[in-house]
Amino acid sequence: MLPYDTWKNQSAMKKAVKELVRFGDKIFPSTSMSVYVPPSNVLSAEGRRMLAEDFPQIRTIASNYFTGEFAYVQEFEVAEDGIVEQPRIISGAIIDSYMKMAALSELNMHFVNSHFIHPDDLLDEDRGAALGWEKLKGNLSDYMDWLDDSAPSLRQLTGSELSGAIQRYGAVTFTKTVTDQEIRLELDNFYDEVYFMVRINEGTPGDVSGGKLTHLTGNLYLLKAKEPTVTIEKTE
Repeated sequence: MLPYDTWKNQSAMKKAVKELVRFGDKIFPSTSMSVYVPPSNVLSAEGRRMLAEDFPQIRTIASNYFTGEFAYVQEFEVAEDGIVEQPRIISGAIIDSYMKMAALSELNMHFVNSHFIHPDDLLDEDRGAALGWEKLKGNLSDYMDWLDDSAPSLRQLTGSELSGAIQRYGAVTFTKTVTDQEIRLELDNFYDEVYFMVRINEGTPGDVSGGKLTHLTGNLYLLKAKEPTVTIEKTE
């Protein structure tokens, strides 16, 4: 359905990815590349299985968060084969109303912003090339300013670093104990750090041991757990 020449068989598909890896290593010899973006966000079950079985250096697939025609759609999670599913929320440099809604929704859901620029966004008129680079650059600059003002606690991570954060969050489980004096979290499968959204409905948080608490809005906080046990004191 797409205007592409498709691979004839599994062998041709594998050779194409090998060439991609070879070309990337030649152009960026000092860079370790581990995040794979499917062409046009299309990835078949056979292609997905081949990546997991034959290309161990590919640790992450970054495709679509929202459904679309032919799109490989993901949630933030670690798949059964160990590959990290890392969806991209928005893309391009035309920051329209839908893109703003999508970005805001994901900040509220996971407190994550994931943005992607296609190399041909600057060449394709349907993607904004007719507006010119200065306009597109201004759109991105305005969006980043809004993001910094709206969510200053967001970490600035590469794709590989975000994969690590997804792995940490996906693995950890917790037991919560709440008393009049404190909130205690006991974390299992804790590695080195993990982040949680915490809503404290009663009392005001005081001293925190084993982590750091950052106020976001209202009674909502961002908790960075630094140890397997986190204790948040409650004050009146």
